[in-house]
Amino acid sequence: SPDLSDPEEDYKIDKLFYRIFHFCLILGVNFYRDRNIKLRCVSLVIVAVACSINVYFIGYVALLCMSQRFEAKRVATSVSVGAESYVMKIIQIFISYWQWTSQPCKVVKLLYEVNKGIGIHHHRKSLQTIVNTFYVVVGMDAVYDLFSLILENEYFIAKQDNRKENLQIFGHRHLFIIVQLAILYCIMCWGVALFIFSLLVHATHYEFVYFNDPVRSLQPRDKHSILEPICTSDHSVDQTCDFPSEKIKCDNAYQTDETLCSYLLKLIKIHNGLTECVKSLDKMFNRYAFVMLVTIIPTTIFSLFMLFVICYLQPLIVSFFLVFFCIFSFITLVNAPSQLHNTIHKTKLALCANTHIWFPYRPNVYHSAIAFLCHLDQANLGVSIWGFAIVTKPLVLTTLSAMVTCLALFVQIGECNA
Repeated sequence: SPDLSDPEEDYKIDKLFYRIFHFCLILGVNFYRDRNIKLRCVSLVIVAVACSINVYFIGYVALLCMSQRFEAKRVATSVSVGAESYVMKIIQIFISYWQWTSQPCKVVKLLYEVNKGIGIHHHRKSLQTIVNTFYVVVGMDAVYDLFSLILENEYFIAKQDNRKENLQIFGHRHLFIIVQLAILYCIMCWGVALFIFSLLVHATHYEFVYFNDPVRSLQPRDKHSILEPICTSDHSVDQTCDFPSEKIKCDNAYQTDETLCSYLLKLIKIHNGLTECVKSLDKMFNRYAFVMLVTIIPTTIFSLFMLFVICYLQPLIVSFFLVFFCIFSFITLVNAPSQLHNTIHKTKLALCANTHIWFPYRPNVYHSAIAFLCHLDQANLGVSIWGFAIVTKPLVLTTLSAMVTCLALFVQIGECNA
Protein backbone atom coordinates (compact mmCIF):
# COMPACT_ATOMS: atom_id res chain seq x y z
CA SER A 1 0.00 0.00 0.00
CA PRO A 2 1.37 3.48 -0.82
CA ASP A 3 0.38 4.71 2.64
CA LEU A 4 2.69 2.16 4.23
CA SER A 5 5.76 3.01 2.16
CA ASP A 6 8.80 4.46 3.90
CA PRO A 7 8.29 8.23 3.77
CA GLU A 8 11.89 8.94 4.66
CA GLU A 9 13.06 7.04 1.59
CA ASP A 10 10.54 8.91 -0.56
CA TYR A 11 11.89 12.24 0.68
CA LYS A 12 15.45 11.10 -0.01
CA ILE A 13 14.64 11.20 -3.73
CA ASP A 14 15.81 14.78 -3.36
CA LYS A 15 17.81 16.14 -0.42
CA LEU A 16 16.04 19.50 -0.59
CA PHE A 17 12.74 17.91 0.46
CA TYR A 18 14.42 15.67 3.01
CA ARG A 19 15.78 18.68 4.91
CA ILE A 20 12.27 19.86 5.73
CA PHE A 21 11.31 16.32 6.73
CA HIS A 22 14.33 16.10 9.03
CA PHE A 23 13.43 19.41 10.68
CA CYS A 24 10.00 17.94 11.55
CA LEU A 25 11.77 15.09 13.36
CA ILE A 26 13.88 17.62 15.29
CA LEU A 27 10.69 19.35 16.46
CA GLY A 28 9.26 16.02 17.56
CA VAL A 29 6.38 16.12 15.08
CA ASN A 30 6.59 12.52 13.91
CA PHE A 31 3.36 10.80 12.93
CA TYR A 32 4.44 8.65 9.97
CA ARG A 33 2.81 5.25 10.17
CA ASP A 34 6.00 3.27 9.69
CA ARG A 35 7.64 4.93 12.71
CA ASN A 36 7.86 3.40 16.18
CA ILE A 37 4.59 3.74 18.07
CA LYS A 38 6.48 5.11 21.08
CA LEU A 39 7.86 7.97 18.99
CA ARG A 40 4.36 8.75 17.75
CA CYS A 41 3.04 8.76 21.32
CA VAL A 42 5.79 11.20 22.36
CA SER A 43 4.91 13.42 19.38
CA LEU A 44 1.24 13.24 20.34
CA VAL A 45 2.04 14.40 23.88
CA ILE A 46 4.20 17.29 22.60
CA VAL A 47 1.55 18.50 20.16
CA ALA A 48 -1.26 18.05 22.70
CA VAL A 49 0.57 20.09 25.36
CA ALA A 50 1.42 22.89 22.93
CA CYS A 51 -2.16 23.01 21.61
CA SER A 52 -3.61 23.00 25.15
CA ILE A 53 -1.45 25.96 26.19
CA ASN A 54 -2.51 27.83 23.04
CA VAL A 55 -6.21 27.13 23.63
CA TYR A 56 -5.94 28.32 27.24
CA PHE A 57 -4.05 31.40 26.11
CA ILE A 58 -6.68 32.27 23.47
CA GLY A 59 -9.44 31.94 26.05
CA TYR A 60 -7.52 34.09 28.50
CA VAL A 61 -7.02 36.82 25.90
CA ALA A 62 -10.70 36.74 24.88
CA LEU A 63 -11.81 36.97 28.52
CA LEU A 64 -9.62 40.01 29.18
CA CYS A 65 -10.82 41.68 25.99
CA MET A 66 -14.52 41.22 26.80
CA SER A 67 -14.16 42.25 30.45
CA GLN A 68 -13.00 45.78 29.58
CA ARG A 69 -14.59 48.61 27.68
CA PHE A 70 -14.01 48.91 23.94
CA GLU A 71 -10.72 50.44 22.84
CA ALA A 72 -9.50 50.14 19.28
CA LYS A 73 -5.89 49.49 20.30
CA ARG A 74 -6.79 46.72 22.74
CA VAL A 75 -9.19 45.08 20.28
CA ALA A 76 -6.54 45.15 17.55
CA THR A 77 -4.01 43.60 19.93
CA SER A 78 -6.43 40.90 21.10
CA VAL A 79 -7.53 39.97 17.59
CA SER A 80 -3.90 39.74 16.43
CA VAL A 81 -2.96 37.58 19.40
CA GLY A 82 -5.98 35.32 19.11
CA ALA A 83 -5.65 34.83 15.36
CA GLU A 84 -1.92 34.14 15.59
CA SER A 85 -2.32 31.59 18.39
CA TYR A 86 -5.27 29.94 16.65
CA VAL A 87 -3.49 29.47 13.33
CA MET A 88 -0.40 28.06 15.05
CA LYS A 89 -2.53 25.50 16.83
CA ILE A 90 -4.27 24.49 13.60
CA ILE A 91 -0.96 24.26 11.72
CA GLN A 92 0.30 21.61 14.14
CA ILE A 93 -2.77 19.54 13.31
CA PHE A 94 -2.15 20.02 9.57
CA ILE A 95 1.48 18.88 9.82
CA SER A 96 0.45 15.82 11.83
CA TYR A 97 -2.25 14.93 9.30
CA TRP A 98 0.13 15.37 6.35
CA GLN A 99 2.59 13.00 7.96
CA TRP A 100 -0.08 10.46 8.88
CA THR A 101 -1.35 10.33 5.30
CA SER A 102 2.15 10.72 3.73
CA GLN A 103 0.77 13.34 1.32
CA PRO A 104 4.04 15.31 0.89
CA CYS A 105 5.85 12.08 0.04
CA LYS A 106 3.26 11.18 -2.59
CA VAL A 107 3.58 14.59 -4.25
CA VAL A 108 7.39 14.30 -4.37
CA LYS A 109 7.14 10.82 -5.93
CA LEU A 110 4.63 12.04 -8.52
CA LEU A 111 6.87 14.94 -9.53
CA TYR A 112 9.75 12.56 -10.20
CA GLU A 113 7.63 9.92 -11.91
CA VAL A 114 6.04 12.25 -14.46
CA ASN A 115 9.17 13.56 -16.22
CA LYS A 116 12.04 12.42 -13.96
CA GLY A 117 12.00 15.70 -12.03
CA ILE A 118 13.97 17.46 -14.76
CA GLY A 119 12.24 20.80 -14.17
CA ILE A 120 13.24 20.63 -10.50
CA HIS A 121 16.88 20.02 -11.41
CA HIS A 122 16.95 22.88 -13.91
CA HIS A 123 15.64 25.29 -11.25
CA ARG A 124 17.50 23.79 -8.34
CA LYS A 125 19.11 27.09 -7.34
CA SER A 126 15.71 28.69 -6.88
CA LEU A 127 14.52 25.81 -4.71
CA GLN A 128 17.75 25.95 -2.73
CA THR A 129 17.07 29.64 -2.11
CA ILE A 130 13.67 28.71 -0.67
CA VAL A 131 15.28 26.23 1.72
CA ASN A 132 17.92 28.77 2.78
CA THR A 133 15.17 31.34 3.34
CA PHE A 134 13.44 28.79 5.56
CA TYR A 135 16.46 28.65 7.87
CA VAL A 136 16.71 32.45 7.96
CA VAL A 137 13.02 32.88 8.79
CA VAL A 138 13.13 30.22 11.51
CA GLY A 139 16.12 32.02 13.01
CA MET A 140 14.27 35.34 12.90
CA ASP A 141 11.29 33.66 14.58
CA ALA A 142 13.54 32.54 17.43
CA VAL A 143 15.02 36.05 17.77
CA TYR A 144 11.52 37.57 17.73
CA ASP A 145 10.28 35.29 20.50
CA LEU A 146 13.45 35.83 22.56
CA PHE A 147 13.08 39.58 22.20
CA SER A 148 9.44 39.35 23.28
CA LEU A 149 10.44 37.23 26.28
CA ILE A 150 12.92 39.88 27.39
CA LEU A 151 10.33 42.64 27.08
CA GLU A 152 7.63 40.50 28.77
CA ASN A 153 4.92 42.46 26.99
CA GLU A 154 4.77 40.92 23.52
CA TYR A 155 1.02 40.61 23.34
CA PHE A 156 -0.43 43.21 25.63
CA ILE A 157 1.12 46.49 24.65
CA ALA A 158 -1.91 48.73 24.38
CA LYS A 159 -1.83 50.04 27.95
CA GLN A 160 0.96 49.94 30.53
CA ASP A 161 -1.39 49.62 33.54
CA ASN A 162 -2.77 46.30 32.30
CA ARG A 163 0.62 44.69 31.89
CA LYS A 164 0.79 43.00 35.31
CA GLU A 165 -2.64 41.40 34.97
CA ASN A 166 -1.95 40.22 31.44
CA LEU A 167 1.33 38.53 32.29
CA GLN A 168 -0.18 36.60 35.21
CA ILE A 169 -1.84 34.02 32.98
CA PHE A 170 -0.62 31.14 35.16
CA GLY A 171 -0.85 32.99 38.47
CA HIS A 172 2.62 34.54 38.41
CA ARG A 173 4.29 36.68 35.78
CA HIS A 174 7.46 34.54 35.78
CA LEU A 175 5.38 31.58 34.55
CA PHE A 176 4.60 33.53 31.39
CA ILE A 177 7.72 31.87 29.97
CA ILE A 178 5.59 28.73 29.53
CA VAL A 179 3.46 30.60 27.01
CA GLN A 180 6.56 32.00 25.32
CA LEU A 181 8.15 28.56 24.89
CA ALA A 182 4.90 27.10 23.56
CA ILE A 183 4.63 29.97 21.09
CA LEU A 184 8.25 29.50 20.00
CA TYR A 185 7.57 25.82 19.31
CA CYS A 186 4.41 26.66 17.36
CA ILE A 187 6.27 29.30 15.34
CA MET A 188 8.77 26.63 14.30
CA CYS A 189 5.88 24.42 13.17
CA TRP A 190 4.41 27.41 11.32
CA GLY A 191 7.68 27.82 9.42
CA VAL A 192 7.85 24.12 8.55
CA ALA A 193 4.29 24.05 7.19
CA LEU A 194 4.70 27.29 5.25
CA PHE A 195 7.87 26.14 3.53
CA ILE A 196 6.54 22.66 2.79
CA PHE A 197 3.74 24.49 1.00
CA SER A 198 6.11 26.85 -0.81
CA LEU A 199 8.63 24.17 -1.78
CA LEU A 200 6.11 21.72 -3.22
CA VAL A 201 4.10 24.35 -5.11
CA HIS A 202 7.25 25.94 -6.56
CA ALA A 203 8.59 22.51 -7.56
CA THR A 204 5.37 21.80 -9.46
CA HIS A 205 5.54 25.27 -11.01
CA TYR A 206 9.06 24.63 -12.30
CA GLU A 207 7.99 21.30 -13.78
CA PHE A 208 5.35 23.16 -15.79
CA VAL A 209 7.90 25.80 -16.79
CA TYR A 210 10.13 23.05 -18.19
CA PHE A 211 7.16 21.33 -19.84
CA ASN A 212 6.13 24.47 -21.73
CA ASP A 213 9.42 24.65 -23.64
CA PRO A 214 9.01 21.32 -25.51
CA VAL A 215 5.42 22.32 -26.27
CA ARG A 216 6.64 25.60 -27.74
CA SER A 217 9.69 24.35 -29.67
CA LEU A 218 9.25 20.58 -30.18
CA GLN A 219 12.73 20.23 -28.69
CA PRO A 220 13.30 18.74 -25.21
CA ARG A 221 15.60 20.87 -23.07
CA ASP A 222 17.30 17.87 -21.47
CA LYS A 223 18.69 14.62 -22.82
CA HIS A 224 17.20 12.74 -19.85
CA SER A 225 13.64 13.72 -20.83
CA ILE A 226 11.26 10.98 -21.89
CA LEU A 227 10.51 13.07 -25.00
CA GLU A 228 12.43 12.57 -28.23
CA PRO A 229 13.31 15.62 -30.37
CA ILE A 230 11.18 16.37 -33.39
CA CYS A 231 13.34 19.24 -34.61
CA THR A 232 17.09 19.41 -35.09
CA SER A 233 19.20 21.95 -33.21
CA ASP A 234 21.50 24.43 -34.81
CA HIS A 235 24.28 25.05 -32.26
CA SER A 236 26.07 27.54 -34.47
CA VAL A 237 24.23 30.42 -32.85
CA ASP A 238 25.63 29.96 -29.33
CA GLN A 239 27.99 27.10 -28.58
CA THR A 240 28.08 27.95 -24.85
CA CYS A 241 24.32 27.58 -24.44
CA ASP A 242 23.22 24.46 -22.59
CA PHE A 243 19.64 24.31 -23.77
CA PRO A 244 17.46 27.44 -23.70
CA SER A 245 18.15 29.57 -26.74
CA GLU A 246 19.25 27.20 -29.48
CA LYS A 247 18.07 27.94 -32.97
CA ILE A 248 15.59 25.24 -33.97
CA LYS A 249 15.43 23.99 -37.54
CA CYS A 250 12.39 21.89 -38.36
CA ASP A 251 12.71 19.64 -41.36
CA ASN A 252 9.25 19.03 -42.76
CA ALA A 253 10.43 15.79 -44.34
CA TYR A 254 11.54 14.54 -40.93
CA GLN A 255 8.26 15.61 -39.33
CA THR A 256 6.04 12.78 -40.44
CA ASP A 257 2.45 12.69 -39.27
CA GLU A 258 3.14 9.63 -37.14
CA THR A 259 6.12 11.30 -35.45
CA LEU A 260 4.23 14.45 -34.59
CA CYS A 261 1.18 12.55 -33.37
CA SER A 262 3.36 10.36 -31.18
CA TYR A 263 5.09 13.45 -29.79
CA LEU A 264 1.76 15.12 -28.99
CA LEU A 265 0.49 11.98 -27.29
CA LYS A 266 3.61 11.92 -25.10
CA LEU A 267 3.02 15.57 -24.23
CA ILE A 268 -0.56 14.73 -23.26
CA LYS A 269 0.68 11.89 -21.06
CA ILE A 270 3.20 14.13 -19.28
CA HIS A 271 0.64 16.89 -18.84
CA ASN A 272 -1.83 14.40 -17.41
CA GLY A 273 0.77 13.41 -14.81
CA LEU A 274 1.46 17.03 -13.96
CA THR A 275 -2.26 17.74 -13.55
CA GLU A 276 -2.42 14.83 -11.10
CA CYS A 277 0.38 16.52 -9.15
CA VAL A 278 -1.59 19.78 -9.06
CA LYS A 279 -4.73 17.96 -7.92
CA SER A 280 -2.72 16.27 -5.17
CA LEU A 281 -1.38 19.67 -4.12
CA ASP A 282 -4.87 21.13 -4.03
CA LYS A 283 -6.16 18.18 -2.01
CA MET A 284 -3.31 18.62 0.45
CA PHE A 285 -3.26 22.41 0.77
CA ASN A 286 -6.76 23.76 0.05
CA ARG A 287 -7.89 23.71 3.69
CA TYR A 288 -4.49 24.88 4.89
CA ALA A 289 -4.56 27.85 2.48
CA PHE A 290 -8.10 28.73 3.61
CA VAL A 291 -7.23 28.70 7.31
CA MET A 292 -4.03 30.65 6.79
CA LEU A 293 -5.62 33.37 4.66
CA VAL A 294 -8.65 33.70 6.94
CA THR A 295 -6.36 34.36 9.90
CA ILE A 296 -3.51 36.23 8.20
CA ILE A 297 -5.72 38.87 6.57
CA PRO A 298 -7.24 40.24 9.83
CA THR A 299 -3.95 39.76 11.69
CA THR A 300 -2.13 41.82 9.06
CA ILE A 301 -4.75 44.58 9.17
CA PHE A 302 -4.76 44.87 12.96
CA SER A 303 -0.97 44.57 13.18
CA LEU A 304 -0.57 47.44 10.74
CA PHE A 305 -3.09 49.43 12.79
CA MET A 306 -1.02 48.77 15.92
CA LEU A 307 2.06 49.92 14.04
CA PHE A 308 0.36 53.19 13.08
CA VAL A 309 -1.09 54.15 16.46
CA ILE A 310 1.48 52.93 19.01
CA CYS A 311 3.94 55.57 20.15
CA TYR A 312 6.18 53.57 22.54
CA LEU A 313 9.46 52.29 21.12
CA GLN A 314 9.53 48.75 22.55
CA PRO A 315 5.93 47.85 21.58
CA LEU A 316 6.59 49.41 18.20
CA ILE A 317 9.51 47.04 17.56
CA VAL A 318 7.44 44.01 18.55
CA SER A 319 4.58 45.16 16.30
CA PHE A 320 7.01 45.65 13.42
CA PHE A 321 8.17 42.04 13.70
CA LEU A 322 4.56 40.84 13.77
CA VAL A 323 3.71 42.88 10.69
CA PHE A 324 6.76 41.50 8.88
CA PHE A 325 5.82 37.88 9.54
CA CYS A 326 2.18 38.49 8.56
CA ILE A 327 3.14 40.11 5.26
CA PHE A 328 5.75 37.42 4.59
CA SER A 329 3.18 34.68 5.21
CA PHE A 330 0.64 36.33 2.93
CA ILE A 331 3.15 36.76 0.08
CA THR A 332 4.35 33.17 0.44
CA LEU A 333 0.81 31.83 0.41
CA VAL A 334 -0.34 33.66 -2.71
CA ASN A 335 2.85 34.01 -4.76
CA ALA A 336 3.60 30.38 -5.63
CA PRO A 337 -0.02 29.28 -6.37
CA SER A 338 -0.67 32.34 -8.56
CA GLN A 339 2.55 31.68 -10.51
CA LEU A 340 1.59 28.03 -10.90
CA HIS A 341 -1.86 28.90 -12.26
CA ASN A 342 -0.36 31.43 -14.67
CA THR A 343 2.22 28.91 -15.96
CA ILE A 344 -0.47 26.26 -16.45
CA HIS A 345 -2.41 28.73 -18.59
CA LYS A 346 0.71 29.48 -20.66
CA THR A 347 0.87 25.85 -21.84
CA LYS A 348 -2.19 26.39 -24.01
CA LEU A 349 -0.71 29.61 -25.39
CA ALA A 350 2.55 27.82 -26.20
CA LEU A 351 0.74 25.10 -28.13
CA CYS A 352 -1.35 27.59 -30.11
CA ALA A 353 1.79 29.58 -30.99
CA ASN A 354 3.64 26.54 -32.37
CA THR A 355 3.21 26.93 -36.12
CA HIS A 356 5.11 23.69 -36.87
CA ILE A 357 2.10 21.77 -35.53
CA TRP A 358 -0.66 23.73 -37.25
CA PHE A 359 1.00 24.39 -40.65
CA PRO A 360 0.88 22.82 -43.11
CA TYR A 361 -2.53 21.32 -42.46
CA ARG A 362 -2.34 17.58 -41.72
CA PRO A 363 -5.59 15.94 -40.54
CA ASN A 364 -4.03 13.46 -38.10
CA VAL A 365 -1.72 16.02 -36.51
CA TYR A 366 -4.49 18.61 -36.41
CA HIS A 367 -6.86 16.24 -34.62
CA SER A 368 -4.15 15.26 -32.12
CA ALA A 369 -3.42 18.94 -31.45
CA ILE A 370 -7.13 19.65 -30.94
CA ALA A 371 -7.30 16.74 -28.48
CA PHE A 372 -4.32 18.26 -26.63
CA LEU A 373 -6.03 21.65 -26.54
CA CYS A 374 -9.17 20.09 -25.08
CA HIS A 375 -7.00 18.40 -22.47
CA LEU A 376 -5.41 21.75 -21.60
CA ASP A 377 -8.80 23.42 -21.17
CA GLN A 378 -8.93 23.05 -17.38
CA ALA A 379 -9.63 26.52 -16.02
CA ASN A 380 -9.91 25.44 -12.38
CA LEU A 381 -6.54 23.69 -12.25
CA GLY A 382 -4.49 25.11 -9.39
CA VAL A 383 -4.36 25.47 -5.62
CA SER A 384 -7.74 26.57 -4.31
CA ILE A 385 -8.93 28.14 -1.08
CA TRP A 386 -10.96 25.17 0.16
CA GLY A 387 -12.63 24.98 -3.25
CA PHE A 388 -14.09 28.51 -3.07
CA ALA A 389 -11.65 30.07 -5.54
CA ILE A 390 -8.37 29.32 -7.29
CA VAL A 391 -5.45 31.46 -6.11
CA THR A 392 -4.73 33.72 -9.08
CA LYS A 393 -3.16 37.14 -9.58
CA PRO A 394 -6.55 38.94 -9.97
CA LEU A 395 -7.68 37.36 -6.69
CA VAL A 396 -4.51 38.58 -4.96
CA LEU A 397 -5.07 42.12 -6.26
CA THR A 398 -8.68 42.09 -5.05
CA THR A 399 -7.64 40.82 -1.62
CA LEU A 400 -4.99 43.52 -1.23
CA SER A 401 -7.51 46.22 -2.19
CA ALA A 402 -9.99 44.94 0.40
CA MET A 403 -7.27 44.81 3.08
CA VAL A 404 -6.25 48.43 2.46
CA THR A 405 -9.90 49.54 2.62
CA CYS A 406 -10.50 47.73 5.91
CA LEU A 407 -7.29 49.17 7.38
CA ALA A 408 -8.36 52.72 6.48
CA LEU A 409 -11.80 52.11 8.02
CA PHE A 410 -10.32 50.73 11.22
CA VAL A 411 -7.93 53.68 11.56
CA GLN A 412 -10.89 56.06 11.24
CA ILE A 413 -12.80 54.12 13.93
CA GLY A 414 -9.78 54.37 16.22
CA GLU A 415 -9.56 58.13 15.70
CA CYS A 416 -13.28 58.61 16.35
CA ASN A 417 -13.04 56.55 19.55
CA ALA A 418 -10.08 58.66 20.70
